[in-house]
Amino acid sequence: MSQLQLQALFSNPDALQALVGRKVRYLDDEYYICDILIGEDMLILSSHCDKEVQDDSFGRATRMVPKQHNLKFRDMERNPTAIWDEFIFLDGAL
Repeated sequence: MSQLQLQALFSNPDALQALVGRKVRYLDDEYYICDILIGEDMLILSSHCDKEVQDDSFGRATRMVPKQHNLKFRDMERNPTAIWDEFIFLDGAL
């Protein structure tokens, strides 16, 4: 995506929310965008396939959960971060 496309996307909260549910390839693994936290400029990716162990509040491994990434999608100056260079949208271009 070009910088202009990303800036247009960032200026429209509804367009950002429309990304939820989209499948992406990030760092050679498949994920889906499960949430967008606009106020924190955070994009949450979750995996259907990979699992990781989640600890309870005492540090004991208790259950398997989907592998997740919490990624900043724009910086303090509200410019796109480098994560967009690593994304490939698997269900079509934006």
